[in-house]
Amino acid sequence: MINKVIVTILILLNTVLLYGQNDRKINFVGGARSLLNANTISVSDSLPDTVSVKKNNGGYAIMDMGLLIKPNKNTEIMGMFRIRNEFGGFWGSGVSFDVRQLWLKGVVANALRYQLGDINLKQTPFTLYNHHADQIDSLPAIFDLQRNIVSYDRFYTKNNSWRMQGANVDFGLNFSKIIKELNFSGLITRLNATNFSNIPDRLMAGGSVNVVQSKYFEIAYNVNSVFDVKGTILDSNIFKNTVSTIDWKIKKEINGNLISLGGEAGTSKHYFSADTLAPNLSDYFVNAFAKYYITKWKVTFTAGYLNVGPDFRSIGAQSKDVNYNGLPTFFNRYTNTQDIRPITLFDVIGNENIYNRTVTQNMMPISTVFNNVLPFGIATNNRIGGYARVQFKTKNEIAVNAEYFNLNEIRGQGSFALKKFEVYKAYVFVPINKLIKHSKHISIQFGTTIQNTKRNSSESIENIKLETMQINGGFRWEIFKNFDLLGGYISQNTKGNEFSADRNTYNEITYFNIANYNLNQQILAGGIRYNFGVNTHLTLLYQSNKYQDKLGNNASFEIKQFGIIYSITL
Repeated sequence: MINKVIVTILILLNTVLLYGQNDRKINFVGGARSLLNANTISVSDSLPDTVSVKKNNGGYAIMDMGLLIKPNKNTEIMGMFRIRNEFGGFWGSGVSFDVRQLWLKGVVANALRYQLGDINLKQTPFTLYNHHADQIDSLPAIFDLQRNIVSYDRFYTKNNSWRMQGANVDFGLNFSKIIKELNFSGLITRLNATNFSNIPDRLMAGGSVNVVQSKYFEIAYNVNSVFDVKGTILDSNIFKNTVSTIDWKIKKEINGNLISLGGEAGTSKHYFSADTLAPNLSDYFVNAFAKYYITKWKVTFTAGYLNVGPDFRSIGAQSKDVNYNGLPTFFNRYTNTQDIRPITLFDVIGNENIYNRTVTQNMMPISTVFNNVLPFGIATNNRIGGYARVQFKTKNEIAVNAEYFNLNEIRGQGSFALKKFEVYKAYVFVPINKLIKHSKHISIQFGTTIQNTKRNSSESIENIKLETMQINGGFRWEIFKNFDLLGGYISQNTKGNEFSADRNTYNEITYFNIANYNLNQQILAGGIRYNFGVNTHLTLLYQSNKYQDKLGNNASFEIKQFGIIYSITL
């Protein structure tokens, strides 16, 4: 059966390619990837681990095959399916076929653009936005190989959009006086399908009206609403979460330099219409900033003010990409008692199983180890304070970024005392080949992130002091043409105590669990990559991941992995 399917696919692809060569209305798109890895784990526990397995070998091969059909100049249709074969599955037993994406887009009357089906959607940082809050900003190139796999499979893009199913439209009007442009956009997606019993249809609808007065000023109104469709079940209780915002940009050129003011402000409402036990929440937020760009030095200075109310709720902006309730891909249970292995840097970088593809309808649990200050990005509720950034790039493309946040809680959680937060970030990228005028690529990079959380209370049990320091560095050296030598190192130390929150079905905090940390994590990686082209490479990769819990809350361990990655993207 599998052989017949493969032969049929090849015949269809051959026909498509021949047809595409004649009139170019049909194109073949997609990609392929093969991944093979060998993993070992060594556990340091009070008793020798004689129960869990110590080695894991596996991998897969996938092929994404799609047709991009252009029946006319104003219409495009995309259909793509995936064939996946787990290594070790023979005679079709390990093969799966899935529809990866299906969409239709086009232009009506050369004015209105639309897209239906599987689409990536984004609005503003407080309405619909994938913040990637827990991902490392300055990730060395060798670890990007794994993060790129996660981004490809989960449809993450550089513009912070979420993958959803629905419809999107936008159009604009141009004017000769007073205002320059008036742009409209709208979206509607289905978050949850009814079971015709106790789960209603749940939709997300949103839109924006953007007024561009000139190149110096623009303002927009945005709305995003998640709501149950009345009548899809007999229960009259309807959930709704609506966020309305205004964002603005003002620019002015002064002595060849550019100063700009921008920001976003708005309100949210979160309620159930007929549930007397459910909270009725409403709140506001303000994010305002000023930027000053010095043209001569190519330096940008930013200073901002952030105030997000404790009851601010936005499903589209407060959904996390990392699911800390997910299981690690390798060695998800270990020790004699078969404990669930904690999620580590190793998993956050490259474990696609713990990443969400689209928004979630409840506030997901956060990790106090990886991001305790802004776990939902700048849309994190119950935060007030300021921030600053400095960014510049020299003519030799040396890039330096630095960032600082100083925030407080607005309302205490489990205490009248308030937490104080600080975040320090710095990143440096140096293209050595540009400095020494070498033809082949040579670069190094360094980054660090420091997070501090403190709370001082008259009740000693309420005191909190949590410090997390993460440093990383890496290099890329093109030793021969198309051959890259890659290396990277990440170390993270977490020390102190914090309270984690348990939430009920209404997202209300019901209990606080104290956690104490003295935790060190390290990843050391090296590899060699051959680039067949811009989007095709073969990589041999080795990495060692150490997890050391000095308090013994979890057994310490080390995972070593050797992997081969062959990736093609068309």
